[in-house]
Amino acid sequence: MLTSTSSTSAQTSPSKAGLAAFPDLSQVALFLDFDGTLVEIAERPDAIIVPDDLPATLRALDDATGGAVAVVSGRRLDELDAWLTGFDGVLIGSHGAETRNGADAGGDGAAHTGEAFSDARDRLKGWVAGRDGVLLEEKPASLVLHYRQAPTCEGACADIMDTVANDLPGFEVRPSKMAFELMPKSVSKEAVVQDLMTRWSGRIPVAIGDDRTDEGMFRAAQALGGTGIKVGEGDTLARRRLPDVKALRALLADWLEAEARGATCRTA
Repeated sequence: MLTSTSSTSAQTSPSKAGLAAFPDLSQVALFLDFDGTLVEIAERPDAIIVPDDLPATLRALDDATGGAVAVVSGRRLDELDAWLTGFDGVLIGSHGAETRNGADAGGDGAAHTGEAFSDARDRLKGWVAGRDGVLLEEKPASLVLHYRQAPTCEGACADIMDTVANDLPGFEVRPSKMAFELMPKSVSKEAVVQDLMTRWSGRIPVAIGDDRTDEGMFRAAQALGGTGIKVGEGDTLARRRLPDVKALRALLADWLEAEARGATCRTA
């Protein structure tokens, strides 16, 4: 069930901000997070289960919007491509540092790396080696410490990431669900929405995500007259909320069904 959030921002209603239960998808641009939004979060990043019909759902949404669907994720682009085989639309990996058919929100990921980045990676590898349950995920332009399997290490992970960030100019630490990510300041999901909306101008942006890293998407979409949809609990800037991944999948199916009915009526 799609509900309004109770935050102050949810009370603001700029033009186009009120998202209908069944929007005209031909007028919408969709920005969809991946983990915790389209698929359930797993104990390890490589342990997710991607529903067999997810690529087909994304293809149908892409067709209905005229190609204005973007999957915007913190995952590596090659991982997204492998998980979503059959969806040929816009994929944004590493929060915007990697793109396929999309905007150039953060430029080539390689442009953000160098000797200092390699030193930071090696330092974190050594640190993680002595801590059971803490995982280091390496991306083209960022480094992530996951502590889902070692929640008591949250403080230690935050401290080491802050220490490493101090020696890496142009980078900052961004917290997410049971993880801390060291990434370029210039790369963000907010910039992805802003850049892609120059291509999709005139459409209503709808950003859907579950994590703190998605708040920038919500902010950008709502500033451009659209709306954000938060999946799950927690404070948010988004004006709408869904309880879980299952509810989002049901909502997307309802939108596609309503679009199909509308197309039938228009051609009858």
